[in-house]
Amino acid sequence: MKKNSFLYGTLVLIFVNFVVRFLGFAYRIILSRMIGPEAIGIFHLVFPILMVMITFTSAGIPVAVSKLVAHFSSLDNKAGCKKVLGISMVIGLAISAVLSILLYFNAQFIAEKLIKNIDIQPSLMALIPAITLITLSSIMRGYYYGIKSVGPPGTSQILEQIFRIAFVIGILLILPPLVPKYASVIAILGISVGEFTGLLWLLMRFGDFKTSYIKRTYLQFKNPSSDILSKIIYISIPITITRMISVVMQSINAALIPQRLMHAGFSMQEAVAIFGKLSGMAMPLLFLPFIVTSALVVNIIPSVAEEVALKNWHQLSLKSNIAIRMTLLVAIPITALLIFFASPICNFLYQHADVGEYLSLLGYATVFLSLQHVLSGILHGMGKQVITTVNYLCGMLLQILCTYYLVPHPSFGVKGFIIGFILSTVTISLLNYIALNHYIKLKPKIVNDIGKPVFSTAIMILILLNLYELLLKFAISPNAALILSVLSGILAYMISIFSTGCINHRTLQFIIRKK
Repeated sequence: MKKNSFLYGTLVLIFVNFVVRFLGFAYRIILSRMIGPEAIGIFHLVFPILMVMITFTSAGIPVAVSKLVAHFSSLDNKAGCKKVLGISMVIGLAISAVLSILLYFNAQFIAEKLIKNIDIQPSLMALIPAITLITLSSIMRGYYYGIKSVGPPGTSQILEQIFRIAFVIGILLILPPLVPKYASVIAILGISVGEFTGLLWLLMRFGDFKTSYIKRTYLQFKNPSSDILSKIIYISIPITITRMISVVMQSINAALIPQRLMHAGFSMQEAVAIFGKLSGMAMPLLFLPFIVTSALVVNIIPSVAEEVALKNWHQLSLKSNIAIRMTLLVAIPITALLIFFASPICNFLYQHADVGEYLSLLGYATVFLSLQHVLSGILHGMGKQVITTVNYLCGMLLQILCTYYLVPHPSFGVKGFIIGFILSTVTISLLNYIALNHYIKLKPKIVNDIGKPVFSTAIMILILLNLYELLLKFAISPNAALILSVLSGILAYMISIFSTGCINHRTLQFIIRKK
């Protein structure tokens, strides 16, 4: 398999995503035990502020870098690649410097007036170095993805997690027990330590290959800097707006859902508890397919940009169809698993089987959420980021309307939000598909791409249900029965996928051969 092939890059990033998420999951458990719930609470009060800050620098700019670098790389314009990176780094540094200064002088105001918790002020100050480090790391990763070098950014992400975990746990073990507001500061500083390590690795790797990869000078590149700057701005602004809408929507939901539930007759405590189960327990499980789709999106943007630059529409269509097929192969079985095994899964993870009531309904959105993610990535690679932003706005408007009007109704309650969430994901994914099909004429194979995965998923669920019930009859614990059943079901699904010819030897050879 070629190291610059589409499949190779995707598989590497899937592995990286899995390792990073596993380390992050373990770290959250260890951290919560070491610093306690109050310090964790302070951390989670501060962390959304960091997310808002870095949205301005790490949402759209890295995508623009990846797309433009892939474009110039496909034309063998190495100087153009370097110029895109240089200009983007300057933009990122300038914006992150402004954001850092604003945070420094307004930390007390944010703590006292907005969050109304003065204990978070030290943690807010500790965020400042992370803003610049995350910005530069994101831009460097975008550059590597653009030249189809997934190894350095993948390694940097793993190094970030390892050094972050080692720093925080090491400091907490060395120091005497800290009061919550300072324990949270250590956890926040760990973000900067991890990002610094990852950025250092990326810069070291850049030094290793720059002499061999970039041989031309700026004088050999005809496009002026202003042209590149305008392209970066044109690509990054719509994507940044989309990400900002997503962040704002989280805040709106956090305020709106409990309020509308109270209108339906729930007490404040009941409304907050329902929202916690919905957003903190059920919703994160919907993003399980993102281990695969995130890798696809990161890899598909430069790959699509390259084909657009070469006007290779046939290859663009093939790669888009492959990405959609891979998404469906992963998302369809996970969707069914969340629908049919919601309660056992929630009992296993949270000791709250009642959360399964929400998860079983939200599960219907999983496949559409995954398609929305991948289709947006393909459109971004084609330079159609304005379209994806408009489509996303349409979906979010629908979700807000359902939340506002349905949640207060006693017969709907929180299910009103779930209905809106499902409708919004279906709407966005459908609009993205229509837009993409307008430009490249997708040729889906309904039987192979949808029918066979659905058939294989049905076999998986039948085996899961019967084996789970059988194991419970033999007095095996529910958690052990769930694990054994899921593993058996996954194996059955994979066997069925290959047996039905959904994925065969010729298909694998075709995908592996493609760059």
